[in-house]
Amino acid sequence: MAAQPALDPLKSYLATISEYSTPRVQFYYSSLPSRKHSNPTGYSGAISWWRKTLVDLVARGLLSDDKLLIHVDEELREKLRWDKAGRPSSLGVIVAELAQTSDLVPTVTYLSSPEPQTLSVVSLLARPFWWGLSRIWGSSRSIEYGEAADEKEWVRRQGDYVVPDLVERAVSSLLPKLPDLHADALSRLYTVKSFQEKLGSLCLPNVKLSERDCEVLAGYLSKQGHCAFDGKVIKFAPPLSDPASSSSLTITDADRSTITLLTTLATLSASITSLESRIASEQAQFAGYASEKRMELAKAHLISRKRAEKLLEERAGQRTKVQEVVWAIERAIGDEETMSALSLGTSTLRTILSSPTLQLDNIESTTSLLDETLISAQTVNEAVDSVSAPLAREVEDEVDAELRELVEAEKRKEGEEEERKEKERVEEAAKKLEEATKVPATAEKREESAERQEEREKALA
Repeated sequence: MAAQPALDPLKSYLATISEYSTPRVQFYYSSLPSRKHSNPTGYSGAISWWRKTLVDLVARGLLSDDKLLIHVDEELREKLRWDKAGRPSSLGVIVAELAQTSDLVPTVTYLSSPEPQTLSVVSLLARPFWWGLSRIWGSSRSIEYGEAADEKEWVRRQGDYVVPDLVERAVSSLLPKLPDLHADALSRLYTVKSFQEKLGSLCLPNVKLSERDCEVLAGYLSKQGHCAFDGKVIKFAPPLSDPASSSSLTITDADRSTITLLTTLATLSASITSLESRIASEQAQFAGYASEKRMELAKAHLISRKRAEKLLEERAGQRTKVQEVVWAIERAIGDEETMSALSLGTSTLRTILSSPTLQLDNIESTTSLLDETLISAQTVNEAVDSVSAPLAREVEDEVDAELRELVEAEKRKEGEEEERKEKERVEEAAKKLEEATKVPATAEKREESAERQEEREKALA
């Protein structure tokens, strides 16, 4: 049975977008410039739809390995090909419009900008519809809308673009996770590759950023003051530090040397893992040939295993030495940070203590003045109390009298309640006694009646 061809993830996802199952997709794939003035509402809707669709496809990694950048080229047009609709005719014009609103920014422009690009697609979509129309009617004259506009704009707009909205999403997702990952100084140092390996999967849902994405993201973070980035080394600020105060964060030669050591350590660890796998493989082949009595081949694999074991021993020793150096550096950096904090604390405390308010003479005079003020306040309080004392006693007598009345009234109420309950108990007992006396009387009457009947019968006899 022939193997089924693998499904194209991009085509599978496009099939889930509602417009791709309706004739509307043919309008979106058609030539749009001619509709700019004849059907401005439809034109605006098409641009908005392409904005949302392209950003979504980039974020999911369905157009390339990059999740923050889009590559506008012939391959992109071919990837977007759809049955009955073909390839999008106006992709160049669409890219031009998105570049005009900064939904897409040429990568070179984005990286060279001194300030981070913060205009997001979410903010654009939240604007009123008339704003979108005004942007269209007032679009830059640099965009072609006449005859052959599709092809002209396509030639002009090919290249790599950053999607600023996705960069902002990645930053918003990553920053809250960094404090737990950057407890010590060495953990805050990265190469672009180690950044991608350790943090690339923490930025957007269900995808991992490419190294190119990480370069763009690191550049954005450095412009915001969260890290320093020189194109190769990334150095993050300490956790919970103010980005505004981290503007002086720099990458030193010591940082680059430390990164080299960390890279060497990672390389040695990978080499050790590879050697361990090779030793296991050579041992298995040696055992297999030995059991088959093929001693020459068994001997060859035994020699290879011995060599690998010796090399493994050397690599393990090298890793131990490098690890010791890294630990020493980590401790030294920690000590330096601690001493810097103590030095800052000392200077701060000295500045506070040098305040005129905390001088000994000022403290003594302030204390004396406070004592005098308290004595004066006490005198005033006593004078006021002496004036208000009779009134206070009168009020107190009235309160006591009212409390006594309340207590006596409560006692009377309790006595009346007890008297009522006692009366009810007496009446209940009398009622029960009366009912008990009725029963014997009735029995006596019946007995007397029976005797009389018996006497009558005897008389008649």
